[in-house]
Amino acid sequence: MTRQVTPTDRVLVVIPVYGHHDMTHALIGDLLRERSLADIVVVDNSGDYRPLGGEDVLRPGSNLGWAGGTNFGTVQRREREHVGFIWLNNDTRLSDGFVDGLLRSWRSSDAGIVAPLYDCHWLHQRPRHTPTVDEYEPKPTSRKAPFVDGTCMFVPATTVDAIGLLDEETFAPIGWGADIDYCLRAREAGLDVRITGLAYLHHEKSVTGKTVYAGGLQEYATRGYPVLVEGLRLKWGEDWQARAGIDPTTGQTAPAGWRNQVRQMLRRARR
Repeated sequence: MTRQVTPTDRVLVVIPVYGHHDMTHALIGDLLRERSLADIVVVDNSGDYRPLGGEDVLRPGSNLGWAGGTNFGTVQRREREHVGFIWLNNDTRLSDGFVDGLLRSWRSSDAGIVAPLYDCHWLHQRPRHTPTVDEYEPKPTSRKAPFVDGTCMFVPATTVDAIGLLDEETFAPIGWGADIDYCLRAREAGLDVRITGLAYLHHEKSVTGKTVYAGGLQEYATRGYPVLVEGLRLKWGEDWQARAGIDPTTGQTAPAGWRNQVRQMLRRARR
């Protein structure tokens, strides 16, 4: 199905931040290349963000974290003309035409969630070869996935209306697992989750987490991973990894290029 969207339709980009203003400014610069398509809101969890210009800023007065900040910005700045939301980490850089690529993929597939290819953790979301964002050439490819990384998700307004927002309580305080849970909830509601080759991002990975916690990346992971496991087990049962297409031995998904493994992963995820 191809969804018809009027020229006045826009997306709301929601970016929770805690420090690292220069990094956020670089991302804002990428987004402003497509200012005709996107309204940008920065949720300033630390209260000291310096606006670059062209972005709205919300200061909740406390650190809401990734999931809470994303929900807060979505609720506070949603407008009638927003056909969807791009939930985006600030430690990212975007390929040219990024927003348009996500929108085009959604329009052609009517998916419940759309995510870009990227160069980070989950193998099923990585291209076979990982270029820089400047080198990346968009490809009109789209494939179903059991889940996508919360680093960036395009979530249509109809999906939010159907299943709500991120579960910021179960996966507090860091939010690890809330992205997987959201995708499982979307699929439970009969919506497709898709990865598109029309958009690509670079992710620095855990830049904020490494600085918020005194123990750096080790403390960040120590706090986050148990919450992910326990939250997903609580909500989806002992077989949550099979639902998400994650190999319980390796803790990883199958690379997209390995067609047989992908088929097996999706078969397990549909059970």
